[in-house]
Amino acid sequence: MDISRPTVRNFRPGKARAAFSLVEVVMAIGIVAFAFISVLGMIPTGLSTFRQAMNASVGSQIAQRVINDAQQMDFSMLVNMDTTGTGVLRFFDEQGNELTATGQGAVPAKAIYHARTVVTGSTVTPYSGSATSNPNLATVKVQVATNPGNQLINQDTATNLWADARFSILTFAALVSHNNSVQP
Repeated sequence: MDISRPTVRNFRPGKARAAFSLVEVVMAIGIVAFAFISVLGMIPTGLSTFRQAMNASVGSQIAQRVINDAQQMDFSMLVNMDTTGTGVLRFFDEQGNELTATGQGAVPAKAIYHARTVVTGSTVTPYSGSATSNPNLATVKVQVATNPGNQLINQDTATNLWADARFSILTFAALVSHNNSVQP
């Protein structure tokens, strides 16, 4: 028996061979390509949403750290911390680690987040029923801006807060009270 020649004996009429036709393969590849392109189109949106979530998470951690620092500070130093009324600036890297500025008005090169603290002394007590201010209560407002280009952030003169649509700015507020008790 010659093996090099195909034999007709293996073909049985009425039985189909198990194989895909060229049309079926092309259709399957087309369906998979369409689905794959749809998934690839969603990647930029997913990455953008992920970046916004990371900025919000790191920004809230920075604000919590700044507010904790304000709560641990001596009350008289806290209310006199910002003599200019423009706020105290602190700078943080992409992981929320604080960076130190090298000179007056200098911004560290690796600063991604800018945190601004504005303290208002003698705050009106919420829901107290009166409009008199309490000298033992201060309002601490912390704004955290995502500013990787270290650009100047515009400020609203009426509210004395950052207001610039170019940046993602988170604003937090806390009340800090003065403890009048005498320590032994």
